[in-house]
Amino acid sequence: MGFDSDWLKRAGSFDEYLEKADMNVPTMRQNLAEVIVSDEDHTYFSWLCSQKVPGSIKVLAISESWCGDCVENLPVVAKLASLYPCFHLMVFSRDDNLDIMDKYLTDGKRTIPVFVFFDEAGEEIGRFIERPEAATAFLNQEMSKFNYLPEQERKKASYGVRTKLRKLYKSRFRNETIRAIRRILENRYGPKDP
Repeated sequence: MGFDSDWLKRAGSFDEYLEKADMNVPTMRQNLAEVIVSDEDHTYFSWLCSQKVPGSIKVLAISESWCGDCVENLPVVAKLASLYPCFHLMVFSRDDNLDIMDKYLTDGKRTIPVFVFFDEAGEEIGRFIERPEAATAFLNQEMSKFNYLPEQERKKASYGVRTKLRKLYKSRFRNETIRAIRRILENRYGPKDP
């Protein structure tokens, strides 16, 4: 599916998204401030941007401020867009843009966040959805420990698991998100040193 230029009129920046958000704004601002791009990833993104016109790689982001994975991953993508001028980040509220969300369903579900990368010609490069694979594996492994509990007790246990997940984002899963995005771009543009 290609890029729709009408989206540019409807999209907001990360800051505009935060202005309208009704939850987790301080946390998202803090997460943005804490994102650190490794030297290796910085070298790659800097090289990529030296090859591309500013704003030529469009990043469609679908998010909601109540979603824990959005709170963690949208600031990572926003940081990349702020540091590397080849990216143009367009943020959409899922619930206010269901027509766009429904183009990017995951197994028929409105899973968020969704980040869709488009090249200069408007062709889709790839997608990053929900969270990095290692975070999903951690979540599944931890939640499986509570399968024997009644639903209400599992739900309570999930809060503790989510707290652990947030700590892991700070220590390593943000880097996993950056690496997943880099792999998407390397698949299209190649590595810096082929």
